[in-house]
Amino acid sequence: MKRTAVLKKFDKEVESLWDVLYNIKDLLENTDDYELAELAGKFLDQISEGFESGDVTIEEIRDQISG
Repeated sequence: MKRTAVLKKFDKEVESLWDVLYNIKDLLENTDDYELAELAGKFLDQISEGFESGDVTIEEIRDQISG
């Protein structure tokens, strides 16, 4: 598979991952439970920070695919 095709599919899957994470956050926020909604926001923030500053980042993977 060509690198451009892999990169396109990777980006699509990452977008899908974000969609799922936001759907989880929305689900928990719609419970009208303030504490649960707050936890949902913190959970999303934690995952986001990991994606951006973890040992391996999405951008590093994209760079590796791009060659």
